Amino acid sequence: MKLKNSVRAALLTTALIAGTAVPAFADGGSAVSTPEQAVAAVQKATGTAGIATGANAGAVMATDRGLVTVTTPASAEGQLSVAASDGSAVTMTLPAAVDAAGATSAAGTTVYPNAAANTDLAAQATVAGGARALVTLKNADAPTTQRFDLGLPEGASLVADGAGGYDIVTSAGGAGVVARGHIDAPWAKDANGKAVPTSYSLDGNTLVQKIETSSDTAFPVVADPHYTWGIISGTVYFNKNETKVIALGGTVVSWLPHPAAVAGGRSLAGIAGYAVATDQCIKFKVNPSLLPLSPAAAVAGSGTYGGSAGDGYCR
Repeated sequence: MKLKNSVRAALLTTALIAGTAVPAFADGGSAVSTPEQAVAAVQKATGTAGIATGANAGAVMATDRGLVTVTTPASAEGQLSVAASDGSAVTMTLPAAVDAAGATSAAGTTVYPNAAANTDLAAQATVAGGARALVTLKNADAPTTQRFDLGLPEGASLVADGAGGYDIVTSAGGAGVVARGHIDAPWAKDANGKAVPTSYSLDGNTLVQKIETSSDTAFPVVADPHYTWGIISGTVYFNKNETKVIALGGTVVSWLPHPAAVAGGRSLAGIAGYAVATDQCIKFKVNPSLLPLSPAAAVAGSGTYGGSAGDGYCR
């Protein structure tokens, strides 16, 4: 992975420039925090190895899915942005109550101290071409439900990936939708590095994160949504009507192997038939580079999605 970026990050303090450790919340979570405290809490949870610098001016990463530009906002009411080489972008708004100014550490973490009640916010670009939005709950009075508004390209939507995260999908051309981005399953850590239970739900295009603190939780707690955009290959999802066609031996797109073809030990028609019987839809993991040589080999990771919980595209 090569980082193409000549912009230097703004620096917080001489201590951070020198790499000196900065004390975190000495009392377990003060109501008002300094930039140094905010950075210390976040970088203790994330480390610094995977952070890209210069994202406050737009960090350009060369990835296996092309050039990706990640931009962190100058203030808390701005937007994180991950833009693909075709100009399309997915943005995320931080859950700020006030428009706190950002301060950027030498490692590349931008913090927005005291941006919400008992809460600090932060943003990072990752060297893999993604963006992190970070919430630090400073004490037990901090809200444990956080809302992140997403800005999606026209025609894009979200599909649950079955592992706690979401694929960001667009039209595959002809039929189905293909994943071009991904929201990783969430994580949260307390001050001792212990995992704190956390999960996502969707409210329209708002990502809602629930963080389950308890009397045993050591504050501050840092929680993280992380997402990417611009993936060229990925999972292709089909809706219920398309799934029924495949189950009956029909073709919905020219590149799809014959439904009798076996993928992962099962025929595509068989997988689709199971999906129909269980009120689900079929999905495939596609490697486009293999399609001209071996369509059956190009379609791997076949399975189902949707079900009784419902899904935005499985309908």
